[in-house]
Amino acid sequence: MRTTRSRNTARRAGVGITGFAAMAAAVVLTAPSAFAAVESVSVDGSDYRVGGEYTISATLGGASVGLLVYFSDNGEFIGAPKVPWPPGKSSITWKPETTGQHILTVEQGGTHKSVVVNVKDAPLGSGSSSSGSGFGPGGPLGSGSSGTTD
Repeated sequence: MRTTRSRNTARRAGVGITGFAAMAAAVVLTAPSAFAAVESVSVDGSDYRVGGEYTISATLGGASVGLLVYFSDNGEFIGAPKVPWPPGKSSITWKPETTGQHILTVEQGGTHKSVVVNVKDAPLGSGSSSSGSGFGPGGPLGSGSSGTTD
């Protein structure tokens, strides 16, 4: 009789340990999202143009708000990872180089949030202009004055 009871006790203990291990693994797998969270993402402005400069801002939460923050545009990182400052906030300057849809993503500690913006061409006349070198066939143009002295 004791042998059967010992086996049942050992079997129950084994099931209990296995259940505990499974629960502990589940906690470890979900831990990053519980401790760090990107709560919101915003981009200043509303008329996004190629060559313009905009600020992407993120609000961060959770116990690990000090983890590095990564910003990306269509999967390509924007600059280096940022240390949140002030705590719970992070931002970066973004200068779009192409037209079309851009998915801007902020990642921290295994969590991420994205915002989608559409970028248009730069307005006409927004580039730099040059009026020429100021030199003609005979030398500088308009660089001096003539006059007589009495």
